[in-house]
Amino acid sequence: MKIVIAIDKFKGSASSGQIAQAATRAILQVCPQATTVTVPVADGGEGTVNAIAAALPYLRSVTCEVTAPLLELDPVQVEYLVDDQNATAFMELSAASGLWLVPEPLRNPLMTSTLGTGDMILHAIQQGCRHIVLGIGGSATNDGATGILAALGFEFLDSDQCHVFPCGGNLERIASIDASGVSQEVKDTRFTIICDVDNPLYGKNGAAHIYAPQKGALPAHVEQLDQGLKHFATFMPNGVATTPGAGAAGGVGGGLMAFLNATLTPGIEAVLSALNFNDTIHDADLIITGEGRIDGQTAMGKTAGGVLRAGKRNGTPVVAICGALDTQSQIDDMDFDGIFSIVQQPCTLEQAMDTTQCLHNVEVTVRQIMKLFLSQNKQS
Repeated sequence: MKIVIAIDKFKGSASSGQIAQAATRAILQVCPQATTVTVPVADGGEGTVNAIAAALPYLRSVTCEVTAPLLELDPVQVEYLVDDQNATAFMELSAASGLWLVPEPLRNPLMTSTLGTGDMILHAIQQGCRHIVLGIGGSATNDGATGILAALGFEFLDSDQCHVFPCGGNLERIASIDASGVSQEVKDTRFTIICDVDNPLYGKNGAAHIYAPQKGALPAHVEQLDQGLKHFATFMPNGVATTPGAGAAGGVGGGLMAFLNATLTPGIEAVLSALNFNDTIHDADLIITGEGRIDGQTAMGKTAGGVLRAGKRNGTPVVAICGALDTQSQIDDMDFDGIFSIVQQPCTLEQAMDTTQCLHNVEVTVRQIMKLFLSQNKQS
């Protein structure tokens, strides 16, 4: 019996690797003869590059120093991965422009910039990479990718032809864009953006209204940021601003599509492709997936939904575990063979999020799943 474990992190509780180890222990306790295969997965947010690196050990690690999300902060040391054979760099926006880099009292998406991510991309291009794979979850920014673009040679000018610093609060000041400083190397580079949301650039479901409050924006800031993105969209080709994912990472998705012809790829689909997931599961008897919360969004780009689609294409049963299960959403329509919350009894949120308790609950739940699965197999 071959069982594939492809579970995302339970954010704030346990990593993908820790959960996979707990699930493996449970499987082997019930079925010692089983073969287990762990596939670290992520959906484009933080941890995506680590998931890819775990499956592609030949990647080379590169470090460099880049601009922090706020200029008043010290420069940031970042790491990205290079596939020399294919001249491809794998990196995460959160490493250079992540919310975690900005102390909570200083968080303000009017002021933060993706310049550091642009520095990291430029460094990879100067190293000879001509394909950039960028995960864009976890940003501190709402600058429409102007910081990235500025680092790559684009210049943003106001009505007096003066330089406009690339940040969310300055988007409305942009009157023209000068691309004469963009090198041929940048023009020759292909960009794949791994994205885990489908929001448009602006509007009530756009980057500012949905995500800026989490990055420190006050209500008045949200409207200013939204208007800035709407103004910036006037410089973009028709249709880009409304493309699902254009609003990801404070408009990075839209900005890179518009000015670098980037391709937006659903995070989990890109990760599963990089990990050759279809080859891994072709002879599997069962797939166990999961994430911290399963709800109506699970089928729309999140990790468990992507694993489910792959399993269904292969004809393999897929069972999901989670910390929180939204029973008000249409969970039956997702077509999992079973969804199980690991929370065994009433408890506080703090107790449920405790790492030791979480991993214990994973073991208990997976043991029950395995007993049920073996029982069904015997009956058939």
